[in-house]
Amino acid sequence: MLEQIVQRLSGKAAVRLWIITDLQQRIPERAEYCMTRAVDDFLSLETPVDAVCYLGDSVEGNDRGFIETMTRMQIRQLGRVSAPKYYVVGNHDFEYFRYHQKHSGMQKLTLPFYEAVRELPDWHVHPSLETFCFTEDFGPFVAFFFPDHGDPEGSWHTTNGEVWGDAGKYAYTDADYAAVREKIAACPKPVLTFSHYAFPGGNRESPLLGRFLPLPENVRMHFYGHAHIGDQYWAGKDCYRKIAAIDNQPIVQVNCSSLENFRGNAIRSVLLEWYPDGELAVLFRNHTTANWDEWFFQDKSH
Repeated sequence: MLEQIVQRLSGKAAVRLWIITDLQQRIPERAEYCMTRAVDDFLSLETPVDAVCYLGDSVEGNDRGFIETMTRMQIRQLGRVSAPKYYVVGNHDFEYFRYHQKHSGMQKLTLPFYEAVRELPDWHVHPSLETFCFTEDFGPFVAFFFPDHGDPEGSWHTTNGEVWGDAGKYAYTDADYAAVREKIAACPKPVLTFSHYAFPGGNRESPLLGRFLPLPENVRMHFYGHAHIGDQYWAGKDCYRKIAAIDNQPIVQVNCSSLENFRGNAIRSVLLEWYPDGELAVLFRNHTTANWDEWFFQDKSH
């Protein structure tokens, strides 16, 4: 039935996004296997997208050579998808810096994957490592991206919803978070939000994202990674939960992870379709089995 629905709706979306997250491998061969499997299956769908939204944790570990190998591979594989790429930094992007800050005295914040893709014309990231929000207008809606961020000089950075290092130097106050909330509310269009992490109410929620709450009523949905579906060790009893509400609000948030099947139980991603009448659909793709696991539809009145 899901395949029949896909065929019936083919070509009807006003905007379509492919949302991926958490490739997160230390071994280049594993990373290439998972990414190649996902891209091959995605291309087999013959479904063009307006953008790829990559929600962090593209790499893992502290071996610069391995990270550079995996970075080149991902640029090459995602280059097969003819669409701009939006990358949202996550916690494992900081692993190289955290290790070398501790063991070899590295001072300046160094994120090898971020530094590589920011130089490419079809990749979009936050303009400065310190930036905690960036946006993109997709026509019928505006996307707000909330990356992990840090002091370029290395005194502090955020991961897992917390500030690490010298937290007293953190650049943002509650007033700064409130200003972003006001910016969202002032948008004349619906808003979708994207981060590596969930808001409170989702899997492995971020306390820092909680500072944005309550979200304005024009926010339709949030998309996140971090809590690999099927990974009971880190995600606990809710490790198979894909859809949840933001605490105390009727706003759905969607777990899109993960692009690997070594911690998670399948290579997964999400396709978002926004239709001309304002309705939207979230399609959960299982690249391991090459089929649709589930669909979620939302009426424009939400």
